[in-house]
Amino acid sequence: MISICLTKFIEEAKDPWSQVIMKGFLKALNKNKKLYEVEEIFGYPQKKYDLIILVGIRSIVKRNLDKDKILPYCKKLIDMGDSSMDPRRNYEDIYFYFSPSNTKLYKHYEYLPKFVLDEYLYPSQEKNKLNVYVDHYKAQSENEREVSINTINKIFEDIRNSDVPINVFYHTSKGIEKNRLYPEIPNEGVPQSAAFVPFETITKYYRKTDIFLPTHRETQGMLAQEIGACGGITVLQEWMYPKLTHYQFPNIIYMQNQKIDFLFLKNVLEKYSKTDIRKHVLVNCSFKNFENKLDNVIKSLFKI
Repeated sequence: MISICLTKFIEEAKDPWSQVIMKGFLKALNKNKKLYEVEEIFGYPQKKYDLIILVGIRSIVKRNLDKDKILPYCKKLIDMGDSSMDPRRNYEDIYFYFSPSNTKLYKHYEYLPKFVLDEYLYPSQEKNKLNVYVDHYKAQSENEREVSINTINKIFEDIRNSDVPINVFYHTSKGIEKNRLYPEIPNEGVPQSAAFVPFETITKYYRKTDIFLPTHRETQGMLAQEIGACGGITVLQEWMYPKLTHYQFPNIIYMQNQKIDFLFLKNVLEKYSKTDIRKHVLVNCSFKNFENKLDNVIKSLFKI
């Protein structure tokens, strides 16, 4: 029996991505209760485990964690992050990276496929109008702030000038606002404008979505894949999601100065069933792929 601790730290406790990742790890590892004994905690461990998995992006470096409060409590350590070329060598035995790549910096770096939780993500369509989900404002630099503001302003201008009736789901500091027609732009220095919405709640909107409009650069975000699993297509500028992930979800690319033509998009959606769009995502982001790779890496780590 391998004792496993899944831990994330206070700053990440309500982060949507780490919440989904935690759900995925728990679901995958708990399927093999004869081999794995799994515990979910927040913060530093208080007892010893065979394996500690740090749920978050390069937690030790980004959170300035005290390694002496982690390493003595495990035989093996797994860290995770975005890139296969991340140079920040920490204390981990395995580093999982989630962005597809043909190269990796170190031998102990392992690609772990992204997944969708398909028990939450499936079509639940309201057909009276075109349902459009607009992502929240987010920027990690002053340059990204300007780009994100311009993008959101353009999206809402095109929505207001749409030739077809639209329902808008917009993620703001108040949560998911319905049919808001003007964007929320926070003050300078505010990195994002998005209230925490539990995964079980926010997926109710994903399931109704026909078109997803990203608003900022993503590195780990899975919203395009999750809405794709619900039968919706993503309409984005090329820079918004890593190019190597574009194959994972049905998408249409537009340029910054190009009008988002909702009538055209409505006609495109009429050619494809929600089921076909969902299948496209599930083939590329199946939970089984994630589960098998995780299981194989841990077994190899402990020479099982």
